[in-house]
Amino acid sequence: MATAALMASAAWTPARAQDVAAPAAASPELVDRILVVVDEEAILQSDLEREIALYHLEARNMGAPDDKDEATVRAEVLDRLIESKLIIAAARQEKIEIGEESVDREVQANIDQLVRYYGSQARLEAELANNAMTLDDYRRRSASQLRDQHYMRAVVNRFIRPGIEVREEEVEAYYAAHRDEVPAAPDTLTLSDILIAVQPSPEVQRELQAKLGAVMQELGRGDAFATVADRHDEGPGASGRIGLVRAGELFSRALEDAVFSLQEGETSQPVVTERGLHIVHVDKVGSEGREISQIFFPIAVTEDDVARARAEAAAAHARLLAGEPFAKVAAEVSVDTGSAPRGGELGTFALDDLSPAIREQLADAAAGAITPPFLTPAGFYIFLVRERTAGATASFEELREQVRQAVESQKLSEALAVYVEGLRTRFAVDRKD
Repeated sequence: MATAALMASAAWTPARAQDVAAPAAASPELVDRILVVVDEEAILQSDLEREIALYHLEARNMGAPDDKDEATVRAEVLDRLIESKLIIAAARQEKIEIGEESVDREVQANIDQLVRYYGSQARLEAELANNAMTLDDYRRRSASQLRDQHYMRAVVNRFIRPGIEVREEEVEAYYAAHRDEVPAAPDTLTLSDILIAVQPSPEVQRELQAKLGAVMQELGRGDAFATVADRHDEGPGASGRIGLVRAGELFSRALEDAVFSLQEGETSQPVVTERGLHIVHVDKVGSEGREISQIFFPIAVTEDDVARARAEAAAAHARLLAGEPFAKVAAEVSVDTGSAPRGGELGTFALDDLSPAIREQLADAAAGAITPPFLTPAGFYIFLVRERTAGATASFEELREQVRQAVESQKLSEALAVYVEGLRTRFAVDRKD
């Protein structure tokens, strides 16, 4: 319903969609040299350069200060790479392995988020080029970082967390020391919305309908899902095989609902997400989750498609400013199927429960305010704030578990630093600079 529209993306109803990845240009060649060898694993000059470029890119994306001098950045990044290699060496010594399928899914989710942040894949690729990276460079670097993070969590959970104890007096002391930093509970807002989807061109829609029709015809006549996937799947690797997924791991609520509503051997109806069109098959149901395959068609949205949607949203906003009732305009133009039949009425939400893009637009909006159109992964939104109720500061009892987690996190960080220092005595670190 409406909540899903706020938290995720609007659906293409085999007539609209969101962004899709395009093939990246070839990586620039680097003249490499070995900087450090950690337990027979080399850190190359190219590794360091790509990591530094990624550091600057992510700092800008998060709005964080990026004012350290380059020598400091290089030293910190290199030390982080050494620590990662040490932790991986410890993990592998203990036969800890990381599943590549989950890493690949997280990498794609990161790319999708960046595409949404920059507005299109072309703009993302331009920003990457400014940092001497291609999309393939970013994909490889992100995979490496995420793999390191998985190893880090595995090592922490096996060797460090069991030795961490958080006492009640520590929780109380931490709260007392940070009481002034406790934020107030978020405001709640009663909202109405108008959503204008960004739709691909009619030519793209017709092409996708033809592909979908061929797939459904072959499945309908009894062809095996794996065989149809081999013929038609356009996802990464074009194999159709996804593997094991658990509840909460999929990037799309609509996709997750489809997967976990199916029994073993069943195939979903087409599911549209911000990435494209999915037809999902449950290969096996087990105690840990479901093994699935899919037939995936990415859906390309161009700058022209975005421009058309922006113009439509601007026209709707102009009608509102001219005095037309919000409910009338919403009923006529909004594609939010949960709210449009009710004149755009969504319900009441805590500000912090809304997606970041929507939260930013509504942070200071008073009751009665109408936002200008703004772009989200779902399309262009216009919101009416019907009511706004101020939040209140949470008590210690309400925050006890969060404070306990903060104390535990601090202790884990300190223990991890000691653990990594110990790894430097267990594994050889040979610096070549």
